[in-house]
Amino acid sequence: MRVVEKMLLRRRAGRTDTLTYLLASACALIVFLVCSILYGTRSDNPSLPTLVKEVLPAGRCLCQYSTVFTCDTCLDCAASQSAFYENATNHNIGSEEERWVFQYSRDSHNYGLDEDQCHVAFPGLFEDIERAKNQRTVLGKVTERLLSSFNLSKGMVRAMIYNGELYVLQTYLVDNVNRQKALAVLASLHRAITSAPVQAPIENVEFVFSVEDLPAQPNKPIWTLARRAQDTSLWLIPDFGFWSWDMPDLGTFSEVADEARQRETVEPWDSKRERLVWRGKISFAPKLRRALLDAARGKSWSDVGQVAWSTPNYKDQFLGPVDQCGYMFIAHAEGRSYSGALKYRQLCRSVIVSHKLQWIQHHHYLMRATGPLQNYVEVERDFSDLNNVMQDLLAHPEKAKRIADNSVQTFRERYLTPAAEACYWRELVKKWKEVSFDPVLYDGVEIGDGRLKRTQKRGVRYETFMLYEYPKQMEYPKSAEMSPAIGP
Repeated sequence: MRVVEKMLLRRRAGRTDTLTYLLASACALIVFLVCSILYGTRSDNPSLPTLVKEVLPAGRCLCQYSTVFTCDTCLDCAASQSAFYENATNHNIGSEEERWVFQYSRDSHNYGLDEDQCHVAFPGLFEDIERAKNQRTVLGKVTERLLSSFNLSKGMVRAMIYNGELYVLQTYLVDNVNRQKALAVLASLHRAITSAPVQAPIENVEFVFSVEDLPAQPNKPIWTLARRAQDTSLWLIPDFGFWSWDMPDLGTFSEVADEARQRETVEPWDSKRERLVWRGKISFAPKLRRALLDAARGKSWSDVGQVAWSTPNYKDQFLGPVDQCGYMFIAHAEGRSYSGALKYRQLCRSVIVSHKLQWIQHHHYLMRATGPLQNYVEVERDFSDLNNVMQDLLAHPEKAKRIADNSVQTFRERYLTPAAEACYWRELVKKWKEVSFDPVLYDGVEIGDGRLKRTQKRGVRYETFMLYEYPKQMEYPKSAEMSPAIGP
C-alpha cells in the first residue's frame, strides 16, 4: 500500500509541476506581450525588433478594409459648373452671359455666399450632410428626449442657434486642448451664422458636437470631426483647425494658405526637392506609421522621419506645413483616428501620397485617386507598394505635376477656402433642422411648492461664454455656478 501511495503522490506532484510550469510560462508570455506592446506604442525609436512589430496592435484601425469615397459628379461639376444652374432657385443669377461663377481671387474669403452660390461653387461638398440627413429620415427625427438621453463625454458641447444667435448650453471639457478646440469650432460656426445673407435667416436648432479625435458615442446623433464608414449616425463638421490651431508654424488656416502661395513665388514646381517628405509622431498610430518609416527607409527618394517631441533636438526634426511645400511629394498617414495634417498638406502644390483612408472628414469626398482629375495618389495601408508608386511618379514628372496642380485647384483654391467652410456650416444647420426638433429659449422653472412658475433663459450667448475664464468654461453650467463672482 505504501508503494502505491508513493507512486500516486509522485504522479500528483508531477502533474502539479507541469501545471505550475504551464501557468508560469503563460504568465511570462503575457508579461512579454504587454511589455512589448507598451514599448512599441510608446517608443520613439525608429527601428523596432521584428517580434515587437508583429505584436503591435492596429488600434482603432480596421486594416482589412478602407473607406471608399464615391461621388461621381463632384469634381466634374466643379470643372464645368453647368448642371447646377438648371436647378437654381434664385432667378437673380441671370442669363447665360450673367451667370455667377466662383472665382478664387474674388470669392475665396466671401463668407456670405447665398445658398445657390454655395451649391454652384462647391458641388459635392455637402455629400456627407445629405447622407446623414437621409439616415436620420429613416430612423426618425432627433428629439429633445433623444439628445438628452446621453451624458456629455470628454470634449463635448451642447449648443443652440436661436433667432440667429449662438448659445452654449452645456460643456464637458477636461483640459485646455479640449477647451481650445471647442472654442475654435464655436467661433467658426458663429462666423458662418453672422455672415449669412440677410434674405436667408438661420434656422433654430439644438445639437451636440464633439472635438475628440475618437467619437466616444458613435451611435448617437452627434456632430463630430471625423467618422468611420460604419458610424452612420454621426454628422461631420469642419475641424477646429479651419479657425486656428495653436501649434508650431500653424495659426489660422487662411494664414497658412497665404504662406503656401507665397512660397510658390520663390520656390516653383521645378525647384522643389524630388523626394517624399513626412514628419509626425509615430506613437499616435504605431503600426501604421512605422510601416511608412520601414517602407521609406534607405530609399533615395525618402525624407520620411518622425518628430520625437520629448527629445532635446525635436526642433531639428520638425518641418512645418509650409516647409513641406518645398517637396514634390508629401506622405500622409492617419493618427489616432483621422489626421488633421491632411488639410495643410493639401495647401501645397505637391503630390499627396496617402494610404487607403478609414476615417472620413467633411471634404474627403472630393479626393480622387484616378483619372484626369486625380488629385492625390493612394497606396496600400501597409505601404507595401510605396516604392513602386514613387518610382512611377519620378519616372513621369508630367503626371506628378498634373496631380499636384489638380490638388491645388480642388482644395486650396476651392473646397478648403473660408467661403466653402461657411457654406458647409450653413448647409449643415439647414439639413439638421429638417430632421430635428424645435428648440426653446426658455425653460419653465417651479418655485416653492410648484404653484408658481416662471421662465428661465437657457444657456449663455457665445459672445459672453468666450469671455469666461478657463475654469468657468470647462463644465458649464456647473463650473459657472461654482466659480465666484468677481466684482469691480
